[in-house]
Amino acid sequence: MAYEAAAVSEAASVHEAAAASDAAAVSEMAAVSELAAAYEAAAVYEVAAGPGLPRTARRFDLVFAGLFPWLTPLDDERPALPPHPLAPLPDLAAQAADSLLVRHASPELKSAARTRLAAGTTAEQDQLEVWARLLADALRNRVESEQKDRSYYLLQSPLEAIFPLTAHLMGVHLGEHPFPMLLPALPIAAATHDLTGPHDPDGALLRGVRAAMNTWATAGVTTPAFPEPETEIRAGTETGAGIGIGTGTETRAGAGAGIGIGELVTLFWRHDDASPDRATAAAHFLRQIPRQTLDMIMKSPPVQLTPLGAYGIRRLLLAHRWTISPTTPAP
Repeated sequence: MAYEAAAVSEAASVHEAAAASDAAAVSEMAAVSELAAAYEAAAVYEVAAGPGLPRTARRFDLVFAGLFPWLTPLDDERPALPPHPLAPLPDLAAQAADSLLVRHASPELKSAARTRLAAGTTAEQDQLEVWARLLADALRNRVESEQKDRSYYLLQSPLEAIFPLTAHLMGVHLGEHPFPMLLPALPIAAATHDLTGPHDPDGALLRGVRAAMNTWATAGVTTPAFPEPETEIRAGTETGAGIGIGTGTETRAGAGAGIGIGELVTLFWRHDDASPDRATAAAHFLRQIPRQTLDMIMKSPPVQLTPLGAYGIRRLLLAHRWTISPTTPAP
């Protein structure tokens, strides 16, 4: 009997210890969740309030972190964003509320996006955070939907590559300058080595770029730009990479963008390609694209990044361990 009583007492002690351990684990998880929510709110405020982000806010932006592994730099890479100032918070919140992404979202989606918003934030901060969460969900859903289709395994440039590459292009190289909507197909083809993708106007690459750019537009990241003067596709530089858009003298990706199409394709050319000279390989790639298809790409409707889009893309890139270039003092 004494042995049974001791066994019962020992079992009770084990159960009490397990219960205490469970309670401690629940308490710890709650504390971590509260900390994460607080850092999320800090990230929203800091990214809206100024051109830079402190390391802590960048590290804990849980909305976009890990969304696109393609954006995560390798150990020896240090990708950086230009130090452009962002629009004021009230302007960003108003653009977010007016975006089709928010206006067409169901009450259930908006309610889910508002869960765990940190206490003490303003209505404008909350609106911007709801938009960011809806954007992250929209991007994730588009990628996952494509991955469920059998044709996914035949794609050389899937949406999981197109979305981050268009974000990189707009956030770093094109900025707020107008550019042809389908222009990203050229550097994307270089980055994914989908070199015949731009040859087919109805092929998978151009369909994917259209889908991605339409998603960005619905989210308010891009907006139609004023039509440019009649554009001209031509060969211009000695390397043959001068396929340009302009009024006859420019070889630029867009009005004032400050980078030629050949340069842009060269920048995105795969580093593991065996070509001895990337610029020459890029020029050869551009020359192989049928003239009719290249015309269609370069004369597609002009679009440009919005202030809200600059905010969203900066936040997406910083969440993947990008940095902001230090401001260069004027000479």
